Amino acid sequence: MKVLNGLSRRCLLQALALIASSYPFKLFASSGSYLGELVNERNLGQQTTAVLFDLGSNKILESHNKDLRLPLASVTKAVTAVYAMEVVGAQHTFATKLFTDGSVQNGRLDGNLYLIGGADPSLSTSHLYNFVEALKNKGILDISGSFFYYSEVIPEFLTIDPSQLPEASFNPGFSGLNLNSNKVIFSWLKKGKDYKLTLKARSLNSQAVINNITIVEKKQTSSLFNYSLEKKLRIEKWVVSKNILGKKGARWLPVRFASTHASSVLYYLFSKSGITVRPPERLTKKVSGLQLLHRHKSIDLSLILKEMLDKSTNVTAEIIGVFAANFWGLKTPEIVSSGKIMSKWFNFVSKTDDSIFFNHSGLTTQSRVSGADFTKFLSRTETSEVLVQLLKEQRVYGTHEKEIREANVKVLAKTGTMHFNRGLAGYIMKDEIPRAVFAIFSADLQKKQTSENGLELSNPPGHKSWLLNAKHLENSVVAHWAKLYL
Repeated sequence: MKVLNGLSRRCLLQALALIASSYPFKLFASSGSYLGELVNERNLGQQTTAVLFDLGSNKILESHNKDLRLPLASVTKAVTAVYAMEVVGAQHTFATKLFTDGSVQNGRLDGNLYLIGGADPSLSTSHLYNFVEALKNKGILDISGSFFYYSEVIPEFLTIDPSQLPEASFNPGFSGLNLNSNKVIFSWLKKGKDYKLTLKARSLNSQAVINNITIVEKKQTSSLFNYSLEKKLRIEKWVVSKNILGKKGARWLPVRFASTHASSVLYYLFSKSGITVRPPERLTKKVSGLQLLHRHKSIDLSLILKEMLDKSTNVTAEIIGVFAANFWGLKTPEIVSSGKIMSKWFNFVSKTDDSIFFNHSGLTTQSRVSGADFTKFLSRTETSEVLVQLLKEQRVYGTHEKEIREANVKVLAKTGTMHFNRGLAGYIMKDEIPRAVFAIFSADLQKKQTSENGLELSNPPGHKSWLLNAKHLENSVVAHWAKLYL
């Protein structure tokens, strides 16, 4: 993806704003009566904030509860993307390195091996094969010393949101050394009375068997999965119910000890390729004076962020958000601390006061932003020049869909969904030029708390119908707003 330099982007956006200001649109009353009717039709009432802000006139055209502060779910990732682009930089790359403190003689490395993580959220099993080839190309088939790994470029977290179900693959741990978005594929196949159970670290083009996460089948009736950690040994253990599994299947499971997992997969690949090496050991202090054996450099941050927004990858957002705190010279022992740093940045650049983020992915109901404040953020030149390039197009449903598409009007936006929480925010484009920004956030936190009774559920009562109403509301409102720019 081509990224313009700062001056070029600013000139482009200024030109677009000038064009937009002269472009005719159908202005309507800002009382919000029609918008209010749409909200009430979906029985969401005072639990929705919705704002349409015109970039030509720099005015709010229509709003409903514009100052109501609500959780925004994965729409948070749009903030994280802009934050990272401005603080870290679009061309930043993450490096994962393999070092030694020894020398090579006759196929033997006399010394230790060191795997050093650089907080790359995009590292995959396919990339680890290159580390194996690097050693073989140097003629190394045996390592006399230990195999260490280090990941303290950012702190280690065992989960993003502790309230989620243990088996939720969108809620893994993370650290400065990560692999395959820190999730593994668990598969099962019934053979007679027994099951064949496998765990694999799978990327797009390759996979490896997992040996640091244990799956044990057991007859039980409570749930499909039970989960436990042995923190001192850094071992994860899943117990699955054999009477619930069925004949065959597969599902993703989260990884908690991210750095241990990544180094264990590399250890497996070394062993499989004929390289003799000891099992990996964790380092908590960085070692200096080492010799570089191999360096993997990630793609540019801008490309990582685009994929993050497209797939709404929680762990990528958290890794990048926590990593960005380093550029303020601050140490962040908690995700919440890092989220508050982003909150201060958001309020400063958006000229708002009350917005707060508790993490970088949106996997929390504690973050709070109003529709008015979010449209202030979206209307910034610096925000627009990033998100217009990164956000994907959203279909506009409803009676005006054909008319909207024929008029070359489209919507670029980020969605967000949690239980009894839904968000949609972005840009209304005409002829590839942003004409307006909008934000729609809906939540029923009381219903969420009541239905879950303090525990996160996979499908709490009433969620599906509530979510359907929230989506229908978004479709109706955005179609209504997009029609203004035909």
